[in-house]
Amino acid sequence: MPYIERITRAGKTIEVERYFTSRYKKKGIKRGDKVKPTSEQQKKINKRKAERDLRILINANYGYGDYHLVLDYIRREGEPERAREEMRRDMDVFLRECRKECRKAGLAFKYIHVMEIGEKGARHHHLVVNKIDTRILQKCWYKAYEGHNRIKVFPLDDTGNYAELAAYLIKYTDTHRTVEDGALQGKRWNCSKNLERPQPEYRIISDREYFRAEAKPRKGYYVDKKSISQGIHSPEYFGYGYFRYTLVKLDAGLEDGFAAGQGTEGG
Repeated sequence: MPYIERITRAGKTIEVERYFTSRYKKKGIKRGDKVKPTSEQQKKINKRKAERDLRILINANYGYGDYHLVLDYIRREGEPERAREEMRRDMDVFLRECRKECRKAGLAFKYIHVMEIGEKGARHHHLVVNKIDTRILQKCWYKAYEGHNRIKVFPLDDTGNYAELAAYLIKYTDTHRTVEDGALQGKRWNCSKNLERPQPEYRIISDREYFRAEAKPRKGYYVDKKSISQGIHSPEYFGYGYFRYTLVKLDAGLEDGFAAGQGTEGG
């Protein structure tokens, strides 16, 4: 039984992935040519893994009404752009003030932070934070940045599936990780220590189960069609096949109608 199924539950999502593992070798299993990934392929592999890790982190810790927060800088003609070190210092102050204000208000403060320099040089801080009075967030940014620029707040929707947000944020981390530019952050993102980190469950499956792979909705869940991915010969999976998809929890009011239309057989 050389295949395993990895199931990760994060908030309203369940991520399912089936792939070969060399821990359970079986005679006669065929695979494609094992080719060491090129540097470009390895970048794509690393990016996909980073997206997965961030997606699960966001899905597990945030939901409807929480915020995608953008903090940027006023660009005045003739003034130098904010240096990387200044941006890091600004964020240190902002996070310190947020923690202080939330303690006073008896609130938790959970954050994920990504720094960005746009193609035209604009500086931004992207954060995912739990729902906090926007006046507190504005006050804390004023303390951190004397330019007193406004904050931009984008409330998260009620799907509980924030794959596109994770991909959007990871896209910017790749831009700033070259040796010549120097990384904006030591990691692709920084986050608070109070975040839940879901641990996957593993199940050994047979060849037959693997090759019958089909993304089917479970009762109370639908399949995110964009998440379905299947292939072979990928350096990421050592030349063997893989299959993965995401299930998203239905709202109670939609569950009966959706199930009647798509069926409720387990995936």
